[in-house]
Amino acid sequence: MPGFLTEPVQSYLDALASGDSTPGGGSAAALSGALGAALLCMSARFTVGREKYAAFEPAAQAVLDEADSLRPKLEALVEEDAAAYGNYRAASSMPKGTDDEKAKRRAALQEATKVSAQVPMAICRYTYRLLELAPALAENCNPYLVSDVVVATHMALCAFRSALINIRMNLGALEDQAFVTAMQNELAPMIAGASALAQDALQKAYAAMNLPLEGDIPA
Repeated sequence: MPGFLTEPVQSYLDALASGDSTPGGGSAAALSGALGAALLCMSARFTVGREKYAAFEPAAQAVLDEADSLRPKLEALVEEDAAAYGNYRAASSMPKGTDDEKAKRRAALQEATKVSAQVPMAICRYTYRLLELAPALAENCNPYLVSDVVVATHMALCAFRSALINIRMNLGALEDQAFVTAMQNELAPMIAGASALAQDALQKAYAAMNLPLEGDIPA
């Protein structure tokens, strides 16, 4: 597995821009989510333990605890997305000269596609949770860090939406309709709620900054 997060940022960006198939959009989605989690953590850390913001501490600490646990999970998915695609390519390269070989290749492709759907599904789960956390921090935050909560919200929503398209692409290639239906059922309430959560966080953040929202509401 490539160690994207152990290399300089420039190396990751160069790899992303290269002609190689990995890292790709799924990895970038996970990284966006990890950045969002990191920004929530930073904003909370500049709030907790400061007498001036003692009233904000319980809410900020709760956000910090959970966002700090979500960040490494999203970091791991930066790598896992590339690994999942590697498994899919390996399945695609299996021999298909005989009926038996074709059947084995087809089964391997289906299994690899399931994994390729499960990775972005995890991104959606974790970034949706970040979106659930953001509103509480937006109104319980060191005022100098509220703009970072805004950026964190956008990063989390970007990651969620980016992962969603990868899920849909993979589900469309699967024959296991029970698997597809289960994932669609889990996704449905998150799809319905993600934009509203982001909007809530942004409204609270802009109110805390005493600024007009002016078009910064996600569709």
